[in-house]
Amino acid sequence: MGYPLYSLFSISPFPPEVVKWSLLGSNIMILAAILLWVTFIIFGMIAKRYQIVLRKRTGWQFIMIAPSGILIFAIMMFYSSVILGKLKMGAIESIIAYGFFFLSGAFSTLGAIRFKNVVSPSKKGGET
Repeated sequence: MGYPLYSLFSISPFPPEVVKWSLLGSNIMILAAILLWVTFIIFGMIAKRYQIVLRKRTGWQFIMIAPSGILIFAIMMFYSSVILGKLKMGAIESIIAYGFFFLSGAFSTLGAIRFKNVVSPSKKGGET
């Protein structure tokens, strides 16, 4: 009766240390993905404020929607590692999750470049 409840139901061919460190790594990745998503949401709020002040379109809606793939990745990783108790995602889950993460990163980069082009001063002819 000295065993924790979760260890009674966990059947793993791996040593407990491997399971523990794998779960820790998955949890850190989930936390990092959520923090990255929150960072882009804050970036979108800043872009909205710039739009109000500069009266130029900054594309803040795109900046706030683009990182949603990062959140989908974090949810899929959470479901796989915490809910199902897997050490890593399956092949199909990985392709879908990392695909969303990649597309989200690409769209977020595009939004950041657009924002940079709006807020950076344009160079006048003849000046260096």
